[in-house]
Amino acid sequence: MMSRIALAGASLFWLGCGVASEAPKVDLEVVVDDVGVAAFETNLGYRVELSGARVAVADLVFTVAGEVHTIALWQRASDILVPTAHAHPGHSQGGEVTGELPGGFVIDWANEGDRSLGTGTLIAGSYTAANFVLSSGTEELGVMPQDPLYGHTALIEGTAIKGQDTVNFTVVIDSPEGRELIGVPFEAEITASSTGTIGFRLEALDPIELDSLFADIDFVALDDDLDGNVVIETDVAAVEDAYNEIRRKLQTHDHFRFVYTE
Repeated sequence: MMSRIALAGASLFWLGCGVASEAPKVDLEVVVDDVGVAAFETNLGYRVELSGARVAVADLVFTVAGEVHTIALWQRASDILVPTAHAHPGHSQGGEVTGELPGGFVIDWANEGDRSLGTGTLIAGSYTAANFVLSSGTEELGVMPQDPLYGHTALIEGTAIKGQDTVNFTVVIDSPEGRELIGVPFEAEITASSTGTIGFRLEALDPIELDSLFADIDFVALDDDLDGNVVIETDVAAVEDAYNEIRRKLQTHDHFRFVYTE
């Protein structure tokens, strides 16, 4: 049986010298890019260093912004490639799905730089964005019941330092089942001869808006018992506002990016 990407490529034709040919497609390795989790400072003056940044994700897809005269061809390709997943606008970024890396993954951006997630297959084109699903830690993904990520979407750990105060924090995030992030930036010109890698990046500090995952989070104020440790998780009244704020930011495309490198 032909794969979805093979069928998509067969459905899209490039015309040259009056002869039709199958659309070029290329297999590219997708890796963990840890650049975005370097130490950073929040708007409240905390220097944050992450010791763990684990997130469960699934079904990466890559999208092109089709021109008016070619969009029908791209539409036909993407309908076959990923029939149920169509890109929607995000920061004015939208497009048609013409690349994919299916499956589930648990990624620790703080400790797994350059780890291969697998080989994605993309039809040649001008890519503008990507989408993926936020999932949860399961045994199928290698997350055992004793693991604090088990049953949750994200587990972020680190240290927040401000003046003489140091707070060790743990954040446990739960996203709605099947929550899809649309319009994650991915600007790349992929050709049939491309041989580079696609880096999947968590940007704890948004490089465009300079807004961090922990903006407005006062770690010292959350440390009620003054023991230097804070756990931010759902259904805990004392940290409810902080939890909701971090969860909201993690569920937007502002803090993720895909970067193509030759």
